Amino acid sequence: MSKNLLNLKHSIFILISFFVCTTLVSQKKQNILFIGVDDMRPLINSYGYPQMKTPNLDKLASEGVQFNQAYTNIAVCGASRASILTGVRGSKSRFVKYYSRADEDLPKAITLAKLFKQNGYTTGSIGKIYHEWRDNFDEWDIYRNFREQRDYQSKKTLRMIEKRKERNPNNPNNFIGPAWEYADVEDDAYTDGKLTDFAIKTLGDFKDSKKPFFLAVGYVSPHLPFIQPKKYGEMYDDSDLTISREKTIPKNAHNRAFHNWEELRNGYLDIPKKGPVSPNIEKELIKSYYASVSYLDALVGKLIKSLDDLGLRDNTTIVFWSDHGFFLGEHGFWCKHHTFQEAIHVPLIISAPNMTKNEKTDALVEYVDIYPTLSELAGIEAPDYIHGESLVPILKNPSQKFKSEIYSRYQMREVVQDLDYSYHEIIGYDKYFKDRNGNNTPSPDSNERVVAKMLFDMRTDKLQSIDISNEPRYKDVVEKYSEKLLNMRKITNESIIIK
Repeated sequence: MSKNLLNLKHSIFILISFFVCTTLVSQKKQNILFIGVDDMRPLINSYGYPQMKTPNLDKLASEGVQFNQAYTNIAVCGASRASILTGVRGSKSRFVKYYSRADEDLPKAITLAKLFKQNGYTTGSIGKIYHEWRDNFDEWDIYRNFREQRDYQSKKTLRMIEKRKERNPNNPNNFIGPAWEYADVEDDAYTDGKLTDFAIKTLGDFKDSKKPFFLAVGYVSPHLPFIQPKKYGEMYDDSDLTISREKTIPKNAHNRAFHNWEELRNGYLDIPKKGPVSPNIEKELIKSYYASVSYLDALVGKLIKSLDDLGLRDNTTIVFWSDHGFFLGEHGFWCKHHTFQEAIHVPLIISAPNMTKNEKTDALVEYVDIYPTLSELAGIEAPDYIHGESLVPILKNPSQKFKSEIYSRYQMREVVQDLDYSYHEIIGYDKYFKDRNGNNTPSPDSNERVVAKMLFDMRTDKLQSIDISNEPRYKDVVEKYSEKLLNMRKITNESIIIK
């Protein structure tokens, strides 16, 4: 064999090795676009709601895996976000309130952003990722808050608020406005539109960087108030507002199972302090929630399109999630703050390079599973103390089974749920709770005694309309699921050892 031929083969070998190594590095160092939204249940067309106008989220689902049975671990903003970003479940003393902070409740935790930053990523937070902007502030290389929630744009609303300030400048309730708004403005007039434009600019800055990025973009929509350009309200008429839901209190349910949805009652105009909302207000709340989802959909589509335009999409994993769900009158409730299905069932879509496309999975998954999923996709070892399990096996094979049950909570309410049953307990954690009429009712103790329970058969009663926990024939079922909750309580109440 000639010397020239040997040299040629050697050169080809080196060239092939270079491309293989480059590909492997690229796979390990893929970018992450982490899109979080607020108060959004899976009211998306691709989730089986044909009345919803969500073409961009539908498209994202077609480009990845849609998780039909995803559940938040905590049904309130700050606590849920702290749990997601640490991969750790909440407990009676960890991640409890809407203002809970990861850096206070679990100060030594290696959060998702910190993990990626330690492994050579540029990290960015734009909008609402943690509930409290100061939470783990130093883990971000780039940070923009964009946290104006009551970002009214209607001239009528702004005039009303201004007149109220003139009459009584010291009134802390001057900021209160309507629960919904359709303003004749462009998409970028509202906070979510502005943060989308800034996120796109940030992606452009990343384009020529040699470092991979972990960019978290947090939208306020569709959180109250439901405010958006009027064109999104024009997408829906009354015929679109009918959804399959149980509007009455579950039969046989304990009085301790209810709350007074004070977030809506006390925060917005024309909402009664007690009793149900009027049919007209109910219709407007549902319509404006739908419109807010469609506004969000348009902004997410604009953001993802920028990835394509910048040539970044092929090496970027996109995760779409919401901190928890939202009641739209089900069981007589609005807002979240509970363990019923509407508060804990959430959207989750993951589109990752070299993974399954255009598939839906019915595997039971939890939001604590997001952390180990992203670390595995990026080839980074996750801390050993986290509670979640990687979803990568499902991203490879969406038809496979995963968990046998999910766990969620809100303060003293806890739930374990599988494909057969949803079992709830109320524990004597708090000194008092608010019943359905908004009255403070003392809890008998604070030593983790079960003070109320509910059981729903998810095979025949998906709307959770009849509590069967006290029926004698379900005694063994109640004992079985109560034991599951007790065991999980023991796990979550243990101290997290962070080395």
